[in-house]
Amino acid sequence: MKSQSPSMSGLTTIEKTSVKDQTLEQLKNYILSGVVRLGERLPSERALADALGVGRYSVREALKVLEAVGLVESRVGEGTFLTTNTGASFGRILGLSLATWGGAMIELLDARKMIEAEAARAAAGRASPDDINGIEAELKTMHANMDRVTAYLKADFNFHRLIGEASHNAIISQFVSNLIDMLEEVLQETHSASLPAQAEGGGTHQAIFDAIARGDADGAAVLMRDHIQFSSEVWQTVISLTAETDGDSFSQMSGRD
Repeated sequence: MKSQSPSMSGLTTIEKTSVKDQTLEQLKNYILSGVVRLGERLPSERALADALGVGRYSVREALKVLEAVGLVESRVGEGTFLTTNTGASFGRILGLSLATWGGAMIELLDARKMIEAEAARAAAGRASPDDINGIEAELKTMHANMDRVTAYLKADFNFHRLIGEASHNAIISQFVSNLIDMLEEVLQETHSASLPAQAEGGGTHQAIFDAIARGDADGAAVLMRDHIQFSSEVWQTVISLTAETDGDSFSQMSGRD
């Protein structure tokens, strides 16, 4: 008689977490603990890396995400500081209704990462001179409107749509356009349009354009994937802060009783 295998109920898949993700989580909790007061400088990257037992690169990348969220600011030659408006920033974040929309945002970014990376790869091999000129025009508009969120985001979204069109695949182009439309809807529902502008990662748009313009298909795909991955990490941090942060954290960080 063949013996029956025991049930495996109660077992769950063990998640693999990257060193950078663990570093980000530790630094976020360190800041929320109130050890560093508003406006104070954080320990150096080297000191943080030594305390966490990780490389300085992991600390640097985690701090980039926290800066994009608005928790910290980097000052050249001085170090990284906890922003004095952190309480206000959290208050804005907590009003985003991300408990409802957070999952949709992460799934949207995941879909964008898969589809737009390949759209950028195709665009690098197929873009016409008119396509290149159109994408560059939106890039210039973005550079000219870094302090104007609405104008910046409009050009940003058009930049991505035009890359989809430059793939010269009608299905891919439509997929990209639909994903951007859905993203705009989520941003409107959560009243969080300013966050993506802060999270874009500086010169990444320029690097993507340059790769497409010179016909570097692999480079364009990698840069686009990394670009959207950074935004995803920022949003995951915002969503976790929304779930975890309460008024006591504000009091601890500001030094109030």
